[in-house]
Amino acid sequence: MLGIATLFCILPCLSVVMGFGVDHQQMVVLSHQTISNDLPTQIVASATAIATPQSSVFEKYMSTLSAYPLPTKMMTGAALATAGDAIAQGREDEDYDPSRGASFAAFDMIYRAAQHWLFPVIVELCRGQYLLGAAGAIGAGQLFDLSILTAMERSLASQLIIVPFLYYPVFFTFTGYMQGLNFEEGLDRAKQNFVPLMKRNLLFWIPVQYVQFCYIPTDLQIPFLSCAGLAWTFLLSVLAGSAKKYSNDESDHETYCVIGTESECVIPEDELFPPVMFNDFDESDLSDAQMQVNQEKATTTQMEEKEVIMK
Repeated sequence: MLGIATLFCILPCLSVVMGFGVDHQQMVVLSHQTISNDLPTQIVASATAIATPQSSVFEKYMSTLSAYPLPTKMMTGAALATAGDAIAQGREDEDYDPSRGASFAAFDMIYRAAQHWLFPVIVELCRGQYLLGAAGAIGAGQLFDLSILTAMERSLASQLIIVPFLYYPVFFTFTGYMQGLNFEEGLDRAKQNFVPLMKRNLLFWIPVQYVQFCYIPTDLQIPFLSCAGLAWTFLLSVLAGSAKKYSNDESDHETYCVIGTESECVIPEDELFPPVMFNDFDESDLSDAQMQVNQEKATTTQMEEKEVIMK
């Protein structure tokens, strides 16, 4: 449900932010052309097929993407990842952690570069033949369109191969290192978070990547994923963003003192004596206390004399 709901949010938002309107029929035609023809197309031609630029910002972005595809994709991912982490940190009580934000930005840049090189391999190897063969084995080969099977096969290849064996190992290693974790602490963080994150990852990204491979032109797929990644980075940062709780480093105030003689116990100078001011007491308070002590002593003496008499 999370992934499906996200799709309905991403598609209109993407068209508004980038300044173009999407024609559904043109997208369907283009999707079949994209799946059947895997050769790269020019970016401007791809954008024109589905959109009419309404903003000079969009035109400048497209021209930059055409001239410098890899750096533009990396910077787009880093900017949106930083925004997603900042939103997540804004929900927390602690101050903004720059190292945490930098780790997300740097990791996203690296992963977008990896996608830039890996997606053509996925497109080349996954043409729907594996799912079509599986469907044919159970007598259901005629029930599915090859274009649908192709998009689903590429989505599954990304989510079941690249994500668990590349994305998360690099994520936990890189972000943990940048936030000061050693190997054991980073491994413990990965063990605790991998399975919950992988479940959410499949629910979120399989529908998103199905739309990517089925409807989005090849040249705009990584920017599209970066926009979807804004929501995903927010979830990732909330669930596994901070590495502080996995660190074994303790500050002085985390070593609690009970009687003041424990090893490594540090008591600040201003806490050596209780902050009591003698002006808070007057003579009447002291005299009343002394009278109470004298009465208790007299009562004790009387009880001892009675015991002696009885003996």
